Amino acid sequence: RLFKESLRQAAIKKELELASKMQNMLIPHSSALPRNEKIYMTAFYLPHFDVGGDYYDYVPLNRNEFGFCIADVSGKGMSAALLMSNFQANLRALFTYDISLDALVVKLNERVMHAANGEKFITLFVGKFNYKTRELQYINAGHNQPMMYQKNRRNLTLLAKGCVGIGMLDEIPLIRKGSVTIEEHTKIICYTDGLVELMGGKE
Repeated sequence: RLFKESLRQAAIKKELELASKMQNMLIPHSSALPRNEKIYMTAFYLPHFDVGGDYYDYVPLNRNEFGFCIADVSGKGMSAALLMSNFQANLRALFTYDISLDALVVKLNERVMHAANGEKFITLFVGKFNYKTRELQYINAGHNQPMMYQKNRRNLTLLAKGCVGIGMLDEIPLIRKGSVTIEEHTKIICYTDGLVELMGGKE
């Protein structure tokens, strides 16, 4: 019995390792993010378990615009990872240059409600930046508020405008879209609750 149990545990571990590798393929590696004279992006991803529900992405839209997001599925483990992979596919399919952020969030909410049936939800921060106008449009759907630091003004702003989390309600009652003009030397820090849940920096 012990031998069979050890084989079963080894098979489960192997499956989790494979699932972890597959999930990592869905999330852009930090080295693949843009780093040029216009923008410098970097990221760090470390799931609590082998697989998890955290997600970030960078989506080129056209010559002058790009989109980006960070999201967190409620709960942890395999169920969160499966919903995250479904969400990634939907966001990639829907996030095009001609869709507004409001419409994108509405469509994502429909897809998540259909996939999770209200049992799980996703917090999301999604933004669209235009290099020419230097305008950042964003919607914060219940996510940890990103911090925007403008170096010249020495001003710290929380990007809070948005709506409830994705998949919390059948229909989102109100969406408030934020708009900010980005100056030179501005930093935006996005994060999930894994950062704020750290206790003494040991976990």
